[in-house]
Amino acid sequence: MLSDYRKQTLADGEDGAALAARTMEILAQRAGARLEGDRIRFAADGLTAAVTFPVLDGPRFQTAVRLEHPSLFTPLTESAAGAAESGEEKAELAAQQILYSVLDAWLPALRKRGVSMPAVELWGQTHRFLASASSLSLQGIGEPPGGRDLWSRMSALVMPCLGSQSFYGVKLFLAQVGDEVSSEVRINGWPVPELAEPLAALAGQWPRDGQPLRSAKQYVVLAQDPDTRVVCPYTWKGARDLARRAIALFESGMEPDQLLETLLDEAAVPELAEDVFNFLPEQMAGIFLPDIQVSSQIILHPAQGGGDRRVWFTQCRAWDPIYRAVQDHLRLDRPGRDQILSIVEGSGLRRAAAGALESGGTRERLLLTCSFWIPEGYMLW
Repeated sequence: MLSDYRKQTLADGEDGAALAARTMEILAQRAGARLEGDRIRFAADGLTAAVTFPVLDGPRFQTAVRLEHPSLFTPLTESAAGAAESGEEKAELAAQQILYSVLDAWLPALRKRGVSMPAVELWGQTHRFLASASSLSLQGIGEPPGGRDLWSRMSALVMPCLGSQSFYGVKLFLAQVGDEVSSEVRINGWPVPELAEPLAALAGQWPRDGQPLRSAKQYVVLAQDPDTRVVCPYTWKGARDLARRAIALFESGMEPDQLLETLLDEAAVPELAEDVFNFLPEQMAGIFLPDIQVSSQIILHPAQGGGDRRVWFTQCRAWDPIYRAVQDHLRLDRPGRDQILSIVEGSGLRRAAAGALESGGTRERLLLTCSFWIPEGYMLW
């Protein structure tokens, strides 16, 4: 039962905590889960979910659900949006969106239900996945051209972007807003712009029919076969903490060679030190060069010679915790310009952008690619 306080705040439609609590009550009841404080636990599956409302603007709202599971390398946060007048209507709509999109894919995946997908070959290892797709979530009247299954159109593009993690959550989205179309593909919360173009084309083929807004969304979970999983030698927190340590070393003015040696001494494995040393300046530079396009693929140059290797950043486990360390630094430490430049000056993206602009290029037309040297024996986790 709702407390009197929650009833009142839901009636007012302004209290995000009460709204989240009511949403989780609805979810727990309909999904056969139980409430534990500020989260829901799906006991048989090991999954927990916590709901928040980061945006409440009159009838408009955005809800976020944070998912945690022992086999997830990092907690995942998925979002949805909608509009409703009352607090109870918002909670009901938010619960429906979470249940019939995110959980509709996650719960079967955790119960080892899904469709076998073509194997992914990465760094000399084979990874096999089962795909569990949610039903298509629609706003507006009518379904997109070709039917209600976006995953069947997109799977051949998405699969090569997967790596060695046990689970990947994929969000497929397309929309028409007036005369404009938009699309998005996210893998474990990260947008991959190169993959979104087919969905944009599909949105453009959707008959207008005079509707101001139409959208389609599908959520897919790729669960790796336990026989092909690898045990990563470091944790998400360990990678983030090493990145935070690297930020301090960069800002201290330490010479790059010495900085890398220090990270190698402190890292769980050498590859983590290499990734932190390489990715950190590029991610910091990317934040301060937002109008320049950066490829979602990374080029790795073996120091011992041989052909270059291209990987998607979504295949690099360290990418996410390093990015979070950068965000934490900017938000919590509020570094000054000189501190930021001490990191950004080591960025190949920054140097490439500066060179292209000096040669007469324009920011809007630049497409840059991150590239790094890797030592002999390097392993991509």
